[in-house]
Amino acid sequence: MELITYKTIYPRAWLSLLCMLVMEAILLRDGIYDENGILKYLLLVILTYILGYIIFLIWRLFFTKPTITLESDHVISTRHQRYDASQIECIYMNYRRIGIKLYGKRLVPIDLCFYFQRGQESAGVEAVHEWAARNDIEIKHRFFQTLA
Repeated sequence: MELITYKTIYPRAWLSLLCMLVMEAILLRDGIYDENGILKYLLLVILTYILGYIIFLIWRLFFTKPTITLESDHVISTRHQRYDASQIECIYMNYRRIGIKLYGKRLVPIDLCFYFQRGQESAGVEAVHEWAARNDIEIKHRFFQTLA
């Protein structure tokens, strides 16, 4: 049984973090000058939610080490879920971003969407191509959506 594990990067995590920080700053600035009591409480709830999401993104970026494992007839995702090759409909590749689409799903699950780390990109993409050929899974080079 062949086992290949590659370190991966969460797609768009830095962009999400930047956007959330900007939203937090804008809403905080506007909330300080708001005199309406009900809207101020609603804004406080939204700011708390965004702050929680920012903390989650920071934890995810700096304290987790996501990997993707390609075994002979299944894949182990970044969340350590096992997916058999028979569950996989196709593999999407959009530039460096890779997504593994399951049968019966319209979107790619976030734990099956990844980038390879620098230094492992060419070997990782080659391993994905070999794994897909071995398991008769089609690779499509196109844009795809993920399910968060």
